[in-house]
Amino acid sequence: MSFIDTCTEMLISAIKNGNSYRQYCAALEEIKKTPGLKEQVDELRRLNYQIQNQSTDINLDTALENLDEKMEKLCRIVEVNQFLDAEMALCRQLQEISAAVHQGIYLDIPDLS
Repeated sequence: MSFIDTCTEMLISAIKNGNSYRQYCAALEEIKKTPGLKEQVDELRRLNYQIQNQSTDINLDTALENLDEKMEKLCRIVEVNQFLDAEMALCRQLQEISAAVHQGIYLDIPDLS
C-alpha cells in the first residue's frame, strides 16, 4: 500500500470517527425507524437535485412548487430536520476537505471559460 493510500485510509477513518459523520449516521437511523419516512426524504432530495441539475428538462415552476410542498410537510418532523442538518454538515466538511486538497496541489489547468 502506498503512502497516499495509507493517508487516504487514515482520512476516511478520521471522518468516520468525527462528530459530523456520527451525527449523520444517527440521524439516518432515526428517519429509518418511521416506515416510509426515508423514502419521502429521498424524494425531496431527488427533486432538489433535479431542480439544480436538470432545470432544462423539467418544468421549473411545477418542480419548485412540488419541492416547497414536500419541504413544508417534511420539515415539520424533527427527525427530518436533524437528518438534513447532519447531512449538510457532513457534505460541507467533505467539500472543505476537497477544497483544501485542490488548493494545496498545483495543477496547470488552462482557463476554460
